[in-house]
Amino acid sequence: MTDPGSDIFELALACYRTPLAHQNRMSLAAPLPRDMNRLLWLANGSSEMLESATRQTGTKADELRDAARFLVQQLCFARGASHYRVLGLEPDATAEQLKEHHRLLMRLFHPDRAGGGESWTDHFASRANEAWTVLSRAQPRAAYDAGRSSSPSWVVAPVAADSTVPLAADPIHAPRPRNTVFSRARSPAPRRGMPALVLGGFALAAVLGVWGVYETRPPVSMPAAPARPAPESESESESSSADPADRSAIAALLAAPDWQALGQRERQARQRASASHTAREELEQAHRERLAADAVLLDRIRAERTQLEERLRTEQLRAERTWSERLAAEQAKLERLKAEQLQAERARDERLAAEQAKLAQLKAEQAKAEQMAEALRAEREQLERSRLKRTEATPARQARPDPPTEQPSESRRGVAAPDAETLASEELSGLIKRYTDAYRRGDLDGLMSLFSADARGKGGVGRDRIRQDYDTLFGTHQVRRMQLRDVSWARNGGSASAVGRYEVWLQRRDNGDLIQLAGDIHFKVRKQDGWLSIVAIDYAWPEH
Repeated sequence: MTDPGSDIFELALACYRTPLAHQNRMSLAAPLPRDMNRLLWLANGSSEMLESATRQTGTKADELRDAARFLVQQLCFARGASHYRVLGLEPDATAEQLKEHHRLLMRLFHPDRAGGGESWTDHFASRANEAWTVLSRAQPRAAYDAGRSSSPSWVVAPVAADSTVPLAADPIHAPRPRNTVFSRARSPAPRRGMPALVLGGFALAAVLGVWGVYETRPPVSMPAAPARPAPESESESESSSADPADRSAIAALLAAPDWQALGQRERQARQRASASHTAREELEQAHRERLAADAVLLDRIRAERTQLEERLRTEQLRAERTWSERLAAEQAKLERLKAEQLQAERARDERLAAEQAKLAQLKAEQAKAEQMAEALRAEREQLERSRLKRTEATPARQARPDPPTEQPSESRRGVAAPDAETLASEELSGLIKRYTDAYRRGDLDGLMSLFSADARGKGGVGRDRIRQDYDTLFGTHQVRRMQLRDVSWARNGGSASAVGRYEVWLQRRDNGDLIQLAGDIHFKVRKQDGWLSIVAIDYAWPEH
């Protein structure tokens, strides 16, 4: 029969911490608690069982394992325990249950596993092996069950305060278990029950000694002592509750009591009461001191909590103030950005309008330049035709005989004949104007038509390099405007050279950036066959 009481983990902790308060649960007469299998696994240190017990009770694993081992020792290896109880099972246990419990007990108490440091576990191991030897085979188990059913019953008689010891019906001839060894608990909690057990043992020995003396000697008549009411009532209750087999011994004890033993028991009872009172006072004093310490600790915790709350409120107010200031700064920054954005959009619109106006002006200038280019081409064609006519007329003049030379008269001697290759200012200005118009339009062909076949450019490069440079410039930039100023000419017959300043505004085609450049420029021109062309050009072009 098993005990349907509390959980096995909580029972183990309660019996381990306060064994005297739970002697009735650990006595031989009490049934085994439920879940002895779980108790054995916990005592063996099963990780799964330790985790479950720790989560359920909130206790450390070491204390749980020690409590389980202590409860296994008290329940299974008490004096007079049957083989079934030694294995932690009931008489109706199966062979598999017997085998499993024997294996768990041997893992727990085998000397090899104890490491030689706990020799008292040898007795537990030998008792578990003895029980397994009897119950593991059918015939010895049946004989053992038959012997248990015919054995004398056990009763529980009080021998000391708050303690119970199993007594046989016949104390003298009661069977004694072999190899009886008192086990020592690992923790100091079970030691508090040792004085009560020792006193109970002394009282039992005194009763057995008195009974033996009066059993072997003839009764001696003694003067009757005045009986006190309390002992008489106690004796009557004990004699009335005792079994018929014990009435003779109790009657002999009452007829001739051992006053020395009774006095010793009374002194021991007073000592126990005094010790209990002292312990209770010490406990109350410790409880009062703990309450005072807890009150001081509580006051300190409240003060620290108040300080932390004040600090938290201060930090919260500071954070709110900082957040408000930051929010105001962000709003001001946002307003400033909006104003700057509006101003930038306005400036962009104005710049776009100006650019559009400039573009319209450039388009008008380009149209005008195109008209001038057309006029220039017409003039060039006319000049070509007149040059061809002169070329055709030259052989006729050469074939015609020279007229007789006449000596110049005095009136014609100082007058020079007009030179057809002489450069006029209008021709030079027209050349410069055609150059600037073609440059402004980005007209590469029109610009290169102004250079002679043997023209030299910046650094002495030829006509092809000049064309390549202008092609690269017109491909990457859009010429917005070009101006030549302060041009001074030095003429020498059919050739002339000029020095001046140029200013040019370029706009990149990839990103639209506007560039303004300025510097000195040099021209060399030559008139040949009535056609004026540029034979050399040099200019100061900055690196960018």
